[in-house]
Amino acid sequence: MTLKKKIVGGIILLALGGWGWYSFQNRNTGEVVPTETVKRGDVSETVSVTGELFPTVYADLSLRGSGIIDTIMVQDGDMVKAGDRIVSLDRQVLFSGLQASRLSLAIAVENEKLARRHWDDLKPEEKAAKKLATEQARESVRSLEAQMRESVLVSPLAGQISRFDKRVGESVMLGAVIARVAEPGDYVLEARVPESDITKVALGMKAKVTFDALSNDDIFDAEVATIDLSSTVLQGVVSYNVKFRLKAIDTRLKDGMTGNIDIETAKQ
Repeated sequence: MTLKKKIVGGIILLALGGWGWYSFQNRNTGEVVPTETVKRGDVSETVSVTGELFPTVYADLSLRGSGIIDTIMVQDGDMVKAGDRIVSLDRQVLFSGLQASRLSLAIAVENEKLARRHWDDLKPEEKAAKKLATEQARESVRSLEAQMRESVLVSPLAGQISRFDKRVGESVMLGAVIARVAEPGDYVLEARVPESDITKVALGMKAKVTFDALSNDDIFDAEVATIDLSSTVLQGVVSYNVKFRLKAIDTRLKDGMTGNIDIETAKQ
């Protein structure tokens, strides 16, 4: 066999091998390849943040004094009226001081009455001293009475007690939040939106909300209700507080739940 014939034979064999490989790779297996017609759809832009559920109307309660809790009048979940007592501090020392101040006031008033029998005979400075002693004693009584009132925490509004976990004998500091009272049945979501996204958010924008405590299939509709004009800086991060009003309230929702919020900021 000549060299030319060998070359031609090699080319034929390579062609046959390539065709066989192509046929094997593209053989009909009987499987149907799914196809779908391309359709025009909406493309939306969203901003995702995490928020906390708060009652629409609530008050965080704190005492204007410090001391040891002596009496607890409510439990978590109780309904209260405006003016109802929540807790009181140990007031024995205050009460003893008040009793002593009232006695001192009575003595000062009586001394002034006795002095007024000869009022014209007294020097101006003596008259002033009698009046001052009475007024000081009266001011001491007023101060201790105010402290007695400040040692009792009362509810400023009607509602339900929540976030209350204090015990008799616990120490509380001035201004420390002891409980929350809220009007039940209505909530808002509060979230911090980063400054990089806040310009995209506007009042009335729609949002979808899911809660960690519920299923991801439980999706709530909401809308942007308020946007703070001033920023909040937390750990060096600048953000703006935004409130969202839920379209419907579910009885499973509770104060303090974490919500995952997707705000639809643009749609094409």
